[in-house]
Amino acid sequence: MADWEEVKRLAADFQKVQLSSTAQRLSERNCIEIISWLIERKMLDLIFTTDGKEYLTPAQLVNDIRGELYDSGGRINLVELAKLIGVDLAHINAHINEVLKGHKDIQSVLGQLIDSSYITRIAGEINEKLSQQGQINVSDLTLQYDLPADFLQQQVLEKNLGKLIFGKQDQNDPRIFFYGIICC
Repeated sequence: MADWEEVKRLAADFQKVQLSSTAQRLSERNCIEIISWLIERKMLDLIFTTDGKEYLTPAQLVNDIRGELYDSGGRINLVELAKLIGVDLAHINAHINEVLKGHKDIQSVLGQLIDSSYITRIAGEINEKLSQQGQINVSDLTLQYDLPADFLQQQVLEKNLGKLIFGKQDQNDPRIFFYGIICC
């Protein structure tokens, strides 16, 4: 606990110096030395960006991941996510469980993050396609959406059947759906 108190005291001193006149400000080199000292003593956990010029806390990385997922419309590839945030893919993978924890509306599917807003949107698109064509096949949807057949069938079609997707599942081939209002 004394270590944390020392960190808080150093942070307060650091802030005071930074707000004071320029003659007393810390140089960039001094700031780097202080941060390095805190990291070496495991008093501070930081993730450096790929260019090495900036850093994030793990909590900020998790927030940035969620923000990029939102900005991308509810679906984003982890490799693309690492590039957008500017960190190594290993850091993204190491913090995925924190992103998913407490957020049942976000799923990890084959190297991608997908949230419920994306699922809702494609369920609406599938319903429209179903009403136009009269029937759809899960294998056709896997090509269109580049998602696994099991995911599409269970998480999109079957969960939204009768809610956002108005059709019937073929009893002989559960991967085929027909257009029609479900009643009774």
